[in-house]
Amino acid sequence: MLSNAITITPSIEARGVEPLQAFETTRRLSIQTTLHAHDAVSGARQKAANEALIERISEIIASYRISGPQDRYDEIYKPKMLETLRYFVSKQEPINMVVPAYPFKSPNHDEKVLGPEPDVGERMSLEHFNSMGARIQEIYPPGGHVTIVSDGCCYNDLLGVSDEEVFRYAEGLHHIVDRLGLKHIKFSDPFDLIEGSHSVPYTEEDYASRIGELKDRLWDTYLPAGYDFDADLKRDPNATLTYQGYIRFLMTDLALFFKEKKMSKNAVKKHCSIVARGMIKRGKAFSALVAKASPLHVRLSIHASDNTDKLSVALLPHKRYSTFPVTPWHNTPYLDTTGVSLSLNRNPAKGEASYRVCQDELGLKFLCADAPMYRVIEAIDGSELAEKVQFEPLYPFGLKIKVPKDTSIGQFRLEHVAELAKVHSPIIFEGLDPMQYTAEIGDDFRRVAGGALSLSILHEGVVTGNKKKKKHVGESTAKSYFVQIPDTTDGGSGDQSKGDGDDNAAKTAAVHPFLQAAAALDDVRYRVLHNWQVGHAVVSDHRVALPVHLSPSSLRVLRAEV
Repeated sequence: MLSNAITITPSIEARGVEPLQAFETTRRLSIQTTLHAHDAVSGARQKAANEALIERISEIIASYRISGPQDRYDEIYKPKMLETLRYFVSKQEPINMVVPAYPFKSPNHDEKVLGPEPDVGERMSLEHFNSMGARIQEIYPPGGHVTIVSDGCCYNDLLGVSDEEVFRYAEGLHHIVDRLGLKHIKFSDPFDLIEGSHSVPYTEEDYASRIGELKDRLWDTYLPAGYDFDADLKRDPNATLTYQGYIRFLMTDLALFFKEKKMSKNAVKKHCSIVARGMIKRGKAFSALVAKASPLHVRLSIHASDNTDKLSVALLPHKRYSTFPVTPWHNTPYLDTTGVSLSLNRNPAKGEASYRVCQDELGLKFLCADAPMYRVIEAIDGSELAEKVQFEPLYPFGLKIKVPKDTSIGQFRLEHVAELAKVHSPIIFEGLDPMQYTAEIGDDFRRVAGGALSLSILHEGVVTGNKKKKKHVGESTAKSYFVQIPDTTDGGSGDQSKGDGDDNAAKTAAVHPFLQAAAALDDVRYRVLHNWQVGHAVVSDHRVALPVHLSPSSLRVLRAEV
């Protein structure tokens, strides 16, 4: 019997929200000679229900946006987006969102990125976009999808990146989406948009032989006639933001080129300005192509803007940069000793900790700090098993640790596990034998970690019988996990001199971390816990326990009596 299995009668029940049915607006209307009051009331209620649904969908999409100081989303872009959403809902069609992005990796492989191929940074950002459509589907059955239009062909020659490298990068993105089963991600190629039919090259050779002609057609057809760059910068603040962002990236993207040419600072600035101007001009043409050739859509952008013509969105859930959004193709993904999730940075090796190159289950690279907290397992003879332990960052945050099958829970270095759980939470261990769990181990962990963390082992209800079922990577036959519960109250006892108002406020504050834990687990289930069928996991500290019910379709967190 598990020492931390707690039976709880919830004080607040989670109610499933039934999807609202869309109001059919495509039928031809006729004027009735007699209008029954009941029909009028019913129609008004249906219309109100649809408007409420559309508003909720817009809130989901807007939750991904980057909000700068000059943000004009509410007054300008939101009304446009609501009209687009009304169309999709009236047709009961999936919400189509389009974003030009994912061009190619920075050519500076020495200082900025781990190489020319997609890595864990791309994987996390694709999962982030996928979650947008998944969240919409929770309240609107047709769901939604993000259509990615790679704009690499617009700029690669300006940065010295070959056409073949652009093709391989795009192929790597498709591989990630296919392996993870990200059903809310779609791809649209410039070949499709220009030629109006599916004509994407299937090989590097075919792509390289055809891309030049496509670029010529793109510039000839969609470049604005008489485009004046300087006038555009004065007129459009969004163009200024994009231009500044390009300059910032080019200074480091082309750093090796500048060193090789031994260019002066003034020459570097001039070169970056010329390239950035070319990128802005070509970007105008590509945006015009997307606007004209793509079906009706909600236009997303990975560049900072005031959210007037399109919605600027963050590529990762835990960072929202209002001026220069972080992008995985310009940065290196790494796990450090202070970050709460995967971080993206130009050169993490500048810090005190050293880093080693790791790979997730897809073979995608990232860096992991070579720090004691990551040494969570040791052999019986005292030797380290770090080289046999596989780490994998989870979306939206958290960490999966895969250990050798013969690893005993007794080999846990609990002090390191507790330290790591304070930075990356939840932590999911894969490969353990859950029957090894004992009350003594739970007591040991509580002594080491204190009341803020709880160790729970799940060992029931795993789907293992269907051998023919295709499984996505990440599934296994046994998982255990740690979930961090922040302590926001004063030792859990409170001040007896406080009044009822203060006491209620303290109880309300105590709920917040549990809501955060609920949201974290709700997102993690898509990738890690989706194959649990029955059973409960208990996330607890010394005062409050949350029974977490895991199933393929829902995860509900119920708050117990405080």
